[in-house]
Amino acid sequence: MTTSSSASWVDYYHKIYANETTWLDYSNAHVQGQTFGIALEAAGPVCGKRCLDVGCGRGQLSLVLAALQASEVVGVDIIEESISECRVRHPHVRWEVGTPEDEEFCRSLGRFDLIFCIELLQLVGWQQTLKTLWNRVSSGGRIVVVVPNKSNPIVQKTIDRFAGRYVAPTPTELASLVDSLPDVECWAYRGMDFQQDQRIVPYVTSPWMTTASSDFNSNRLVVAIQKQTSSIAPSKN
Repeated sequence: MTTSSSASWVDYYHKIYANETTWLDYSNAHVQGQTFGIALEAAGPVCGKRCLDVGCGRGQLSLVLAALQASEVVGVDIIEESISECRVRHPHVRWEVGTPEDEEFCRSLGRFDLIFCIELLQLVGWQQTLKTLWNRVSSGGRIVVVVPNKSNPIVQKTIDRFAGRYVAPTPTELASLVDSLPDVECWAYRGMDFQQDQRIVPYVTSPWMTTASSDFNSNRLVVAIQKQTSSIAPSKN
């Protein structure tokens, strides 16, 4: 991602943050809540795990992770006002201003058992960012991603609207990237699609899959990538 593109997203989210909606750029609080729930299901047990929430926004998911008794939670976002407010209101969680595109910044955070990257990859250089975050996953740990699917017609319209600043992957592109990552034990993905009747829940989810399909056009992709367990104790750095 270029510097100008990154700056434009900072400006974009400053304006959204100023609106004071709890769900930021999600459609509504219901969509945000179900998305978090689906991500937590993909993550597995949280208790005792060191967790990183990248693109934490107002910090709701980070607070849920802390409530689920994670050993430590680090929330990261580019909006300084949001991080400053979180530090004041929720000092039991560590809050940092930064971007996952900055490898040195990510290294400074250490390694994590669980990394959550929810609705973020489309706003950054997604391939390099995913590689950088994978390097922060501890032995036996997992990264969970929720990202728009470029194969979806609605997502295509959003990509066109943002004129190259919003770049989402297809399942095939994600599979190719995962194949290039070292020490992957296993991975899977599933789709999320808006229901016609959203009064109970907005999304319906597909079964988990391990083979990429070029004609898979769900609105969102949920991805879980598990790292192999090493017999050598890993460094925190």
